[in-house]
Amino acid sequence: MIRLGYRLAYLGLRAWWLVRRPATHGAGVALWHRGKILLIRTSYRDCYSLPGGFARRGEPSEQAARRELREEVGLDLSGRDLRLAWSGTLPFESRQDSVDIWETSMESAPPLHIAGREIVWAGWVHPADALGQRLLPHVAIYLAGRPSVSDPPRTGQDDLARQPDSSEDTPSG
Repeated sequence: MIRLGYRLAYLGLRAWWLVRRPATHGAGVALWHRGKILLIRTSYRDCYSLPGGFARRGEPSEQAARRELREEVGLDLSGRDLRLAWSGTLPFESRQDSVDIWETSMESAPPLHIAGREIVWAGWVHPADALGQRLLPHVAIYLAGRPSVSDPPRTGQDDLARQPDSSEDTPSG
């Protein structure tokens, strides 16, 4: 029932955006672990994305990214540096959608807490596999523009060891 509510609210927003053609601003977090990126799938969209969402009025982009990560998968990145990795504006869903993507890497995969309401799936995916799936356009551009889709971001103390991971969490779409 809650998933239906999310879906109906999303469809209502799409109709509103079609009429108003607004400019929106959001933020996402590209969280990396052993060369894989954390992707999510919502109950109301038929594609994969990064944890993230709209920034509240007056909320800095990085703060919005951290808040959305906490709300969607239960991860708190307090005290961890995030690097602005991509920023852009695209026409999307009848609006001009500006998105900032912040990134960091983790030495160990943190536990994810998915409530199953808004977020129905989360997993670690190799970027080359992700690019073969339906992605939100901002995410696809971010991944395609990385220097090497096989390399995680280099962010200092939490740099990842270049170790192959035999487990595959690739989403099936």
